[in-house]
Amino acid sequence: MPPRPLLRPLLVWILGALALALAVLTCFLLAPFLGGPGAFWAVAPGYIRGTAAAFGIRRRLEGWESLPEDLRSGARAAVFIGNHTSQFDPPLLISTLPSRPVFVAKKELARVPFLGWVIWLADFIFIDRDRRESALRSLAAAARRIHDGQSLAAFPEGTRSATGGLLPFKKGVFALAFEAGVPVVPLAIHGGREILPRGTWRVRGGTYRITVGTPLETGAFPDAEALRQAAEAAVRRLLEAGALS
Repeated sequence: MPPRPLLRPLLVWILGALALALAVLTCFLLAPFLGGPGAFWAVAPGYIRGTAAAFGIRRRLEGWESLPEDLRSGARAAVFIGNHTSQFDPPLLISTLPSRPVFVAKKELARVPFLGWVIWLADFIFIDRDRRESALRSLAAAARRIHDGQSLAAFPEGTRSATGGLLPFKKGVFALAFEAGVPVVPLAIHGGREILPRGTWRVRGGTYRITVGTPLETGAFPDAEALRQAAEAAVRRLLEAGALS
């Protein structure tokens, strides 16, 4: 495999950081008129798409049209879960999934200049992983928001795999879906690790492909653990099918 490019990603990171500062400022200027989340969704997807194109990343969404219309439109909340391949996974899902899901983010991200500010403005869900009581309160609040109609996106592995293989799913997000009574939609992400693997900033252009699977209705499962097992198996099947296509 040829060496990863140097000059193009370096220039895009520099210019992208400047554009991020401008995008965040625009979000805050629009927030009094559109609300924080409204301002975020008015600005962020376009910024992400432009930056991805500058890196040479081509986004592709497959299988979305097969979902029920109420999930496609966001009229019914869902929990979208997939394999975690790259640091680019959250922004590329934000800019690609039409239903506008929010993410669960670790609390430390709130302190990152610009990025943390805009995540806070977008009303994403922050979790303090070091404090169990605080984390439980945040998860309870997240369950209420999902029940009230807010879709969520998450990576149940909890981290990126060093080899690209699928890690065991953690149970937390499935407990949220089960408590809220909303479907879990499995996603398989292809190409993210090739574009930006762990341990480097040198982005290689390529196709970032998201394959959408069949929704798992929580009412069909006896508990969150059974839902977790079914979701992990569904993502694994999507990844295996995608590798053959």
